[in-house]
Amino acid sequence: MLGTNIMRTSLAIFVLVAFCGQLFADEQRKLVVFPVDRSIVDVDNEFSQNNPFYKQRAGAFYEIKYVGPSAESLFRIAAVRPEQMPGTLDALRAFVYDWLDAYVRGNGAIDPADRNTCAARLDQRFDSLFDSGLQRKLYRVWRNDESNKLRFLMASPKGVQRTASEPSRSSEPAAEPVLSGKSSPPAQ
Repeated sequence: MLGTNIMRTSLAIFVLVAFCGQLFADEQRKLVVFPVDRSIVDVDNEFSQNNPFYKQRAGAFYEIKYVGPSAESLFRIAAVRPEQMPGTLDALRAFVYDWLDAYVRGNGAIDPADRNTCAARLDQRFDSLFDSGLQRKLYRVWRNDESNKLRFLMASPKGVQRTASEPSRSSEPAAEPVLSGKSSPPAQ
């Protein structure tokens, strides 16, 4: 009986120490939250007039279509811990709305300097969110990974690597026009 009481007491002490240790560990981990600006872009240009509430409409679509899948792939690639997940989602949402804000201000186009500023802000958010150098490095690998559905917003159009299933949007014609009405002989 005495042995059973000692085992119960030591088990209770162990549980108490483990619980207190977890509380201390949770205090050391910071929960990072980034504000997401979904406000109306206060600019009067042709694009804004023809596309009222574009930032909000496109942002809602991007959150559903791109942010979730991109976050899932980042969770997997950079080994994002559970306490980092809300900050990761907020950082991606904030990036989308920063990008859309610049797009609307740019009258339906985004200047390369604005695109770089949005990407640099995203990098800063993840540098403050991720506490290990390895996670930061893996985040940068993820930025160019095919599983990153937001990749098309992060790189200049010529800097995006397209997959075989994605159409090229080059301004150059796909083939040279045939002027004589006859096709040229096959290349050997």
